Amino acid sequence: MKWLIGLVLTAACGGGGWWWWNSAKGSGATASSITDDGVFKVRKGDLPITLTENGTLVAKESQKIVPQFRGHGKIIFIVEEGKVVAEGDELCKFDTTELSQAIDQVQLDIAKSEADLATSKTELEIQEKQNKQDLKKAQIALEKTEKEKEKYEKAEIPQERRKNEITIKEMTTAAEKAGKKYKDSKALFDRNKDFVTQSELDQDQQDSERTAVALERAQVDRDIFEEYTLPMTTRDKQVAVEDAQLGLDTASKRAESTLRQKQVAVEQNEKRLKKMQDQLKERQDELAKMVLKAPCPGIVIYGDPRYSWYGMDNNYKVGGEIWGGNTLFTIPDLRIMQVKVQIHEADINKIKTDMVANVTMDTYAGLTLSGKITKIAAIAGGSGNPWGGEQDVKKFDVEVTLEGTTKVELKPGISAKAEIMIDTRKDAVYVPLQCAFLEAGKQWCYALAADRKPAKREVKPGLSNESYIEILDGLKEGEQVLLYNPSVPTGAAPSEDEEKKAEPAKAAAPPAGSPMPGA
Repeated sequence: MKWLIGLVLTAACGGGGWWWWNSAKGSGATASSITDDGVFKVRKGDLPITLTENGTLVAKESQKIVPQFRGHGKIIFIVEEGKVVAEGDELCKFDTTELSQAIDQVQLDIAKSEADLATSKTELEIQEKQNKQDLKKAQIALEKTEKEKEKYEKAEIPQERRKNEITIKEMTTAAEKAGKKYKDSKALFDRNKDFVTQSELDQDQQDSERTAVALERAQVDRDIFEEYTLPMTTRDKQVAVEDAQLGLDTASKRAESTLRQKQVAVEQNEKRLKKMQDQLKERQDELAKMVLKAPCPGIVIYGDPRYSWYGMDNNYKVGGEIWGGNTLFTIPDLRIMQVKVQIHEADINKIKTDMVANVTMDTYAGLTLSGKITKIAAIAGGSGNPWGGEQDVKKFDVEVTLEGTTKVELKPGISAKAEIMIDTRKDAVYVPLQCAFLEAGKQWCYALAADRKPAKREVKPGLSNESYIEILDGLKEGEQVLLYNPSVPTGAAPSEDEEKKAEPAKAAAPPAGSPMPGA
């Protein structure tokens, strides 16, 4: 539309010039009577090639403020919508009465759990010492029985056997002596009763019989020891050792089992305490989440603008109930602002990312901000007309990120104009856009000859901005050209060729606030 407006202006100027030219000619004016009105002297110099588009100022990023608590909360304070806030400012507070009571209860439970844990640790320590003592006693008992068994086998058995042998030997000797004495006494008594009396003979007989019985008894004691006492006592000693070993094993297992019970009690109390401490931390974190603060400077917007139909506006007030997980505020981050524009498909190949753009806004008169192209859409969008067809104008979304806007309080949503610096033509020959016109597929200008008469001359156009067009061939610096097409009658509609005039050389305007080339 910009080139069409320019074309209409060109036609208007051309029509006026035609009326002025014919009026002068009809009144007898000569060529020398043509003044500098409607005439431009061809210039040469640096020509900035720019592309200008209107767009909207937006924040590059917006922060969503979502309550993170479980369930719902009652608002006791909320900042008014549209207020400009700084990072860290409080946006909303929720009632914490129930949560504070829950925290107090958890703290009491933690105190009890800490006492239970201390008790279980003390019992564990006592059990460890008791187990150590019990195992020591069982070990000593085992060692004692083993030593008693060893003593019996290595000392008492040989001693008992030696004792039996000596007894038998003594009894054998005594029996032999008593038997011999009785035999001798009986022989003497039988020979002469005067040598041995009857009572002496009887005594010797009794001694012989007694010693024989004693020998027999010693032999029986030896046999009883070997056949009964020795194996039975040996077995008793072995059983005592086995019992002591069993006592040691039992004490060890009992100690392990009892100790594990005490350890489990400690572990359970530790887990219970840890769980309660986690609950306390969770409650305290949730308590901190009951106050929402601004994560960045910006303007407060209630809810999520993308879902304005959600219908929670009635809850954004003191006493309102808000469920966790829903977007309560949206804060555009004003530290980094962008201008979003749409570039015509005919111009999209002229721009690239990182190209510099100057941005102006009617809201901030006299302010010019610098920015760079940071994003160019890969796919063109339509004209926005839902009933449009294939003839719709295709445009690409382009984002221009501003630089150095932290000290300027910009408001998103206002209109802005972005002038993208595409190129600078060095030592270019250029004229105003209205000097050139399209006819029969060629570009033409009316140049003044030496006699001040306009002559139609073909020119070769180059790039242009919204005020000037580069002339690659056909004109020279200092020549004078008409600012209109004298062949277009006053009030005539532009021809189809003239409507297409701006297409080959369409570009953007020079930077805002800067003088035009050659001025």
